[in-house]
Amino acid sequence: MDSISLREQHANATRERILGTVAELLERGEVDDLTMPEVAEASGVSLRTIYRYYSTREELLEAAGRWIGDELLNHPYPHSLDEVADLYQAGCRDFDERPGLVRALALSQLGQRVRGYRRRERLGAIERALRAELPRLTDEELRQATAVLAYLHNVLAYTTLREENGLTGDEIGESIGWAIRTLVDDLRKRNDKTRRGK
Repeated sequence: MDSISLREQHANATRERILGTVAELLERGEVDDLTMPEVAEASGVSLRTIYRYYSTREELLEAAGRWIGDELLNHPYPHSLDEVADLYQAGCRDFDERPGLVRALALSQLGQRVRGYRRRERLGAIERALRAELPRLTDEELRQATAVLAYLHNVLAYTTLREENGLTGDEIGESIGWAIRTLVDDLRKRNDKTRRGK
C-alpha cells in the first residue's frame, strides 16, 4: 500500500496553494506579468519556499498551466479523432464554471504563456491521432488538419463564441463539436479515397 508521508502531504498542499494563487491572480486580471515575489505575497508562502519548488518563473508558469488544465478545467488531451470533439464538449461545461480564468488564458499575454505549455502537448496529441487514424493523408493535409483542429479545440474559440455570440458552454460544445466532427468526417473520406486510389 502506498502511503504518503506527512512531509509529502505538506509539500503537495504547498504546491497546490502556490499554483492556485497563480490561477486566482490570472483569473482576477490583477497582474500583467507575474513575478515570483507577487505569487509569494498573494499565497502567503515565502519566496524561498516558492523557489524550492519552482527554481524559475518559467517552471512555475509551466506547472501552473498543467495544474489549471488538469485540476481546474479538467481538460485532458485527445487520444483519438473521436475524442477531439467529445473532450472539447465536456471541457466547455467546465469552462463555464471558470469563465474569467478561461478568458484570461485566451486573451492575456500571461495567460497565453501559461497555456502555451499545454498547447504544444495538445497539438502533439491531435497530430498523433491524425497520423494513427489517417495514414494516407499528405503531410500538408495533416499539417493543415492539425492546425484547424487545434484552433477549434481551444479556449480562444470558447471565449469568442461566448462573448461575441452569447452562447453557453453547452451550445459552444455542440457547435465546435459539430465543426470538428464535420472536418474529421471529411478527412476520413479523403484518407479512404486515397486508399482506393481515386
